[in-house]
Amino acid sequence: MPFPIARRDFLKSALVGLGACFGTPAWAAQPTVDRDRFGGWTGLKFDATGFFRTEHDGRRWWLVTHAFISWGVNHYHSGWWAQDYNRDYWLQRFGAEQVDDPAWNRGFREAALADLRRLGLNTLGIHTNATMLTHPPGQARFPFVAPYEPLMLSHYLKPQPDAYADIFAPEFEAQCERTAQQVAAPYRDDPMVLGYCMADCPPLTDNEAEWNGSTTWPRRLRNFAAEAPGKQAYVDSMRERYGDVAGFNATYGTGFGGWSDLLNATDWRPDLAPLNQAERDDNAAFLLLCVDRYYSVARAALRRADPNHLFLGDKINGDMDSLNSIAGTTSQYTDLVNTQHYARWEGQRATMDRLTDMVGQPFLNGDAAYTTPTGTMPNPHGQHARDMAERALWTREFMENATARPDFVGWHMCGMIDTANTMPGKEQNQHQGLMTTRGEFYPEMEAAVRDISDRLYVIATSEA
Repeated sequence: MPFPIARRDFLKSALVGLGACFGTPAWAAQPTVDRDRFGGWTGLKFDATGFFRTEHDGRRWWLVTHAFISWGVNHYHSGWWAQDYNRDYWLQRFGAEQVDDPAWNRGFREAALADLRRLGLNTLGIHTNATMLTHPPGQARFPFVAPYEPLMLSHYLKPQPDAYADIFAPEFEAQCERTAQQVAAPYRDDPMVLGYCMADCPPLTDNEAEWNGSTTWPRRLRNFAAEAPGKQAYVDSMRERYGDVAGFNATYGTGFGGWSDLLNATDWRPDLAPLNQAERDDNAAFLLLCVDRYYSVARAALRRADPNHLFLGDKINGDMDSLNSIAGTTSQYTDLVNTQHYARWEGQRATMDRLTDMVGQPFLNGDAAYTTPTGTMPNPHGQHARDMAERALWTREFMENATARPDFVGWHMCGMIDTANTMPGKEQNQHQGLMTTRGEFYPEMEAAVRDISDRLYVIATSEA
């Protein structure tokens, strides 16, 4: 349990050593008087376990090393430093002859750590595939979110029907077990792992499927053969909802003589958007059963491989209907609500206000940004500000207000470095960073991020 501390003494201790927004971040030199080696605030002390966890201290939620708010960044993809437009610059900067040679990896790692400490950030988000920052197990020098993906359902993969495996089948249990043993077991004793994240905004609802060009578990499993456990679960669900098959026939325009006929019917319904509200409601109800099975099996396998770290579940899309639809189910298995939400502060506040009592867990915005279009980034992801000053204002507005909430434990910004519309895959939408393709920080964004970093725990413990 944390020890009591007078507010005036807290403010005095929290501000020791903090410079102006362009001064040295509070924990750049390790250790500092008020930050531990992870970036947590030492003014509150909890029982040590050696691993990140969530804890409510009677006033607010924390991620715990000491008191920890996860203030991080995504998209440390080393390949983004090696594009046609910036490769030569970074090869020279790192003293490397080619990408991924020892000099490149060493230079990239040291530059990344210097930049993160310069900004006062304390977490690498899930979208990080620079192995020199997170591998080998136990050798990372910075807290990070680790991947655990039993199914490849991330929205950017445009998952096709085969990706929506029969989660009710024993084969899914075996798949989770293999994945957990492969990707999580080696990290079970790694203190730098914040937790495990599954898919990136998997399309789960009918609305998401229509937006992404994907499908859903209800629309897929209902067409399976009778021996499939998923088909059996679907028929059981519809029997419970309708009782008599006649009501089901009225919704779907079918002529099944009994539930056994539905069970034995394969490919009886096109994999299309619902034709009426009753079908949409049926899909939503069965989806919750599918999500419950998906999460319960995935979590159990992870816990067997690694009982020490947080289970974050999927990064759920808060900009569509998925988060509102399934958070009540997923939160029964996760340690926090992990979302991607690109809304301005008012929109995100409304989402958290609506869900907080139902989920009873803290919120982590695992991926979001505000952006400003440029000549080489005409359509960056995120709400578009008119200039960098407004972008910085929106960033500050969200993080200050969100961090002051007792149910908020962090934001992982999208991302660190700019991409350009000449980069393969970024022709239509780009990722905008805190710095240009050659590592020059945008002054307004650097000032905002560093100022938040310096005041992070003052904000988190401020009185409403």
